[in-house]
Amino acid sequence: MQFDVYNESEEILEVSEEDDEDMWVWTPSLRSNCRVTNQPDWGDVYIYMKGASLPSDTSLLKYIVSMRKENHFHEEICETIYKRLHDALSPEELVVTCLYARRGGIDINPVRASNTALIARECQDLVDPFVMHVKTAKQ
Repeated sequence: MQFDVYNESEEILEVSEEDDEDMWVWTPSLRSNCRVTNQPDWGDVYIYMKGASLPSDTSLLKYIVSMRKENHFHEEICETIYKRLHDALSPEELVVTCLYARRGGIDINPVRASNTALIARECQDLVDPFVMHVKTAKQ
């Protein structure tokens, strides 16, 4: 697989030819740049989708990698990924969770979901306000 696009582009997303109705994807390949300092922010992204049209694994990974030259806050990156997937594929259910490496001792781990019940159902091991977060390798 070759990566050659490092600016976010919806044109990267391609519909899978598989007959799957849902998918769970995790990749440690998320990287964007801080809007203020331009320093790289590394993270893991977790995506759950259910619908008739799902992205191919390759195009979804290329899309995540395309964020590498984007200068946005973590919440904006999470929202951008969510919005692009939602607009391009119109899934019935969609959750995007970004767990960024700590900087300055502060966790910023945005979650965007098509409905709040999905957060509890699909991200219970990632997001629980009553339990201290289990760190990923980058954190």
